[in-house]
Amino acid sequence: MPYHKCKCGLLLFWLLLHALPTWHHHAAAAPTEAHKLDQDVVQLRTRIAKEPGNPLLHLELATTLHKLNHLKPDGGRRISEAETAYRAALKSLGQQKSALYINVQGNLGALLLGGNQPEAAVAELQQALALAQQQDQPLHQYAGILFNLGKALTTVGNLSEAEDTYALAAAAAYGHDFGSYSKALAAKRSIEKAAAEQAAQVATAARQHFGKLQKLAFLKDAQLPQVTGSAEVQNLKQQDWIQRTDAVELVWLHFALFNYHHRSQNHDLAWQYLELGNRIMSALAPHDPALERSNLHHIKSIFTAPIFSGGLEDDTPIFVVGMPRSGSTLVEQMLASHSKVFAAGEDTALAPLTGELNQLLVKADIDHTKLLRRFGRRYIKRMRERVPPTTTWPDPKGPHRIVDKMLRNLWLVGYIQMLVPKSCIIHVARHPMDVALSCYCQPFGYSMSSLSWAWDLDSIAEQIEHSWELVKHWEVQLPGRVHTVL
Repeated sequence: MPYHKCKCGLLLFWLLLHALPTWHHHAAAAPTEAHKLDQDVVQLRTRIAKEPGNPLLHLELATTLHKLNHLKPDGGRRISEAETAYRAALKSLGQQKSALYINVQGNLGALLLGGNQPEAAVAELQQALALAQQQDQPLHQYAGILFNLGKALTTVGNLSEAEDTYALAAAAAYGHDFGSYSKALAAKRSIEKAAAEQAAQVATAARQHFGKLQKLAFLKDAQLPQVTGSAEVQNLKQQDWIQRTDAVELVWLHFALFNYHHRSQNHDLAWQYLELGNRIMSALAPHDPALERSNLHHIKSIFTAPIFSGGLEDDTPIFVVGMPRSGSTLVEQMLASHSKVFAAGEDTALAPLTGELNQLLVKADIDHTKLLRRFGRRYIKRMRERVPPTTTWPDPKGPHRIVDKMLRNLWLVGYIQMLVPKSCIIHVARHPMDVALSCYCQPFGYSMSSLSWAWDLDSIAEQIEHSWELVKHWEVQLPGRVHTVL
């Protein structure tokens, strides 16, 4: 069925569209902080042009871009510049091979891992750790690098080596780096009994410490096996590695203990740890259900047939959308197994374009067809920039199809239809009860801004209802456009 492509009656549509929010998947990221970092990047580029040999300026630019990419993702455009800056800093520091060099190389590995380049990340992280070992550096200083190496090894499929690396990271971090200790334990597939008992002592001491915060006062009443009278816990409570950490790191430790007791079939205690971990997250990042309902209402009100589809006639994108924990990664891997398909991961280039597009669409003197095609080209260009230059493809021009697995793009199907109407949209679905429990059991610790609904079962249920309501909406407004895979 051909979609409507005339401009008749579009002015009201564009005026309504202007009311839509900007659709970054880290929507709660402070705009003032992101704006400040953008300004810092501009200034650092100017300073580097004057002092190209200054390693600290290159390092500052790299870390600023790295932080900005985490705070306000834009489809990975900053990753290449950040990598270049990190490598420039390493080149300038090369003769020293100091602790700073090791940490910079570790940061580079973390950047590459986040940029969907796990093999390159493994290489950088292993080199950094080898250098630390050669210099007899204290391993606890690099527990974070060990943890990231475990993640990278997991991503490339070296699960046994990853498990050993997580164990080494936890052991190195104990008493020094609470965040790396907690995350490493949470990432392990299995935990030894002694390590679990130690983690329970650390968790008890940390609850006593963070229970002093008003929003976490409920921690003092946690009904968990208490070891508060032991000298070990009292000693832990006084240690600054707990006192100087962020409360969010405590979440990972509770999820680690949930995993341990779940595998030990001690289900009641496992559920207590799981419930408390989610409650901590909910207190630290409260969910705003009214905002989600408002967004849903706006989408359903604005994107109604006929939806203007005058964008770029390009079939490169394959959008995989839906709820987390629905099997989307498996679908992405199946698609990427084809020799002409590249999996670009979840750092979409689409959402960052919508704010600017909204502002331009309300202007009456703009040719909407040309505008949509221009933004369609920008999206395709940015996604193709994610393809590693070292990868060999049957076609010299690169992959024929690119998978965009930002699941939240389910909310942006209207934009997809306007910008790239020839693209494929796959909605991955799973039984709602499986999705709900899987989300609740998953520590989305550093996705606080976009997944705040995941800490509460009622909020998860509402989010599932929203997703199916959107699927039904798109089916009515764009019949056959979204393909559901169960």
